[in-house]
Amino acid sequence: MSLIEYDNVNYSYRSQTDEQAIEDVSLSIEKGEFVGITGAADAGKSTLARMIPGYIPNFFEGEFEGNVTVDGANTRETSIGDLSTKVGMLFENPFDQMTGASTTVFEEVAFALENQGIAVPEMVERVKWSLELVGIEDLYQRNPNQLSGGQSQRVALASILALRPDILILDEPTSQLDPEGTESVFEVIGNLDRDEFTIVLVSQKVERLAPHIDRMVVVEDGQIAHNGDPKDVLATLATQDSKISVPTQISVGKWLRDNGFVSTEKQLPVTYQDALSELQDVYRAEGLLASDDATPEISASSGTEAISDSAEDSQLTLDSVTYRYSDTVEALTDISTEFDHGVVCLIGQNGAGKTTFAKHLNALLTPSEGTVTVRGKNTRDHRVAEMAKDVGLSFQNPNDQLFHDSIDEEVRYGPKNIDLDADTMDENVDDAIDRLNLNDVRERNPYDIGQARRKHVAVASVLAMDSPIFVLDEPTGGQDADGAELLGSLIEEMADAGKLIIVITHDVDFAARHSDRVIALRQGELLLDGPPEEVFNQPEELQKTNVDLPTVTQLSLELGHDTTVLTIDELLDKLRRDLDVPVTPT
Repeated sequence: MSLIEYDNVNYSYRSQTDEQAIEDVSLSIEKGEFVGITGAADAGKSTLARMIPGYIPNFFEGEFEGNVTVDGANTRETSIGDLSTKVGMLFENPFDQMTGASTTVFEEVAFALENQGIAVPEMVERVKWSLELVGIEDLYQRNPNQLSGGQSQRVALASILALRPDILILDEPTSQLDPEGTESVFEVIGNLDRDEFTIVLVSQKVERLAPHIDRMVVVEDGQIAHNGDPKDVLATLATQDSKISVPTQISVGKWLRDNGFVSTEKQLPVTYQDALSELQDVYRAEGLLASDDATPEISASSGTEAISDSAEDSQLTLDSVTYRYSDTVEALTDISTEFDHGVVCLIGQNGAGKTTFAKHLNALLTPSEGTVTVRGKNTRDHRVAEMAKDVGLSFQNPNDQLFHDSIDEEVRYGPKNIDLDADTMDENVDDAIDRLNLNDVRERNPYDIGQARRKHVAVASVLAMDSPIFVLDEPTGGQDADGAELLGSLIEEMADAGKLIIVITHDVDFAARHSDRVIALRQGELLLDGPPEEVFNQPEELQKTNVDLPTVTQLSLELGHDTTVLTIDELLDKLRRDLDVPVTPT
């Protein structure tokens, strides 16, 4: 018998009995396997994951049919407590499992070990091991409540790893991590001793996930759509209209095969290095690449121009802003910049100060030194409620701002509290719900839908207030391709209407496609500021922020293109011209 067995499983949540969350799933996972589960938002990925530690059917109520067995134990007949001795689960939202009772990271990671009665010497050894493993040993004395979202996610992961369960269930473990942190976590997990750990990891980040896993399972509408070797699964997805973001390297590899430059018998490239090697081989064969180590300089393209900011027309100004959470933690250092309108993306490593920056814009925080001026108002002199008319903020964790019994009530709350008249309020609410594709769940409780759509509810609740300035903190975290594109189109429309949208993101591809201006923060300081064509043309500076270039930009740079490439369409157009491939009529 396999270590984990799903046998003809069907499930619907109590709040949605008319919809099958999981439908006729049979799946086996062997001891020592590293299985990646991916799929569109609300496809059923997290629901499948919750079945292994017994949360379904023993905690989440609903209609459950079939059987799930874990190391021979039927989860219907085994308590969550008993299963927890074998299974450790990291939730999609790390804040859901932080105790809130610990004053240091060390105490937080040790909490479960203490409750298991682990002897102190062993407990200390395990905590140190897990903190070092996820790369946050330097945070062990920090208060968990003062950490960034990405740092909190690593703390939650360390807490699970310290328990050393036989089975690790990780639901979007890198959704709030910067690119370097994401790759580091995938490598750490992939390098765990397979004699000791069996791993099931749910993620939308297919590009990062694929190189590390043994098997990829794709869930569509509650059913297993694909199950097999990651390269084979991705090759199939590349030929289909899928809600999953197909990695750049797969798209490039498919284009090379479709146009006869690489044999169709050769597997598609899964890693960046594989794709680069294929491109370089083709370019050398065509006499377009002189040497293996040539890395030409590229110039900024003539695409989106930087938005002009001046003191006269700026909607938002930061003047020498410094902020300290305590005497020893300086989160922002001497930030001075101005904003007028358009889409501005803030990028940077976890703990760089991005969310702290955002909280200054609506007076949730006020500077330790310096001033923030929003539409002529010094934020020191105005309450958060007053600033809400000028600045709408959607939090990184939507659960921090959603508290009504229905999505309609949630979206209506903001407009009602800034005294919009009834007709305008109704119009704004209807428009926000429609633009975020929430009409089908309008009367549901926000906590009865998945995390990805819950983020859309948070954005809609801000959009309905029709503020001139919008701040969106990690809006694309955990989103599928359609969800991210929906948000990208929305912010572009808002910018066209003259609004200022500030997006905090680790998604450099999103920033490259949708921003007019990119600001890179490093350890609380402003490192880079300019159009995406300029910022992403400085790889050495970006490296200081733990931010990768967009994959298309990296590939283009290696091929010696003389302008900054920001999208897959731009890259394929370059390849078409370089390799003299005629444009196929549409």
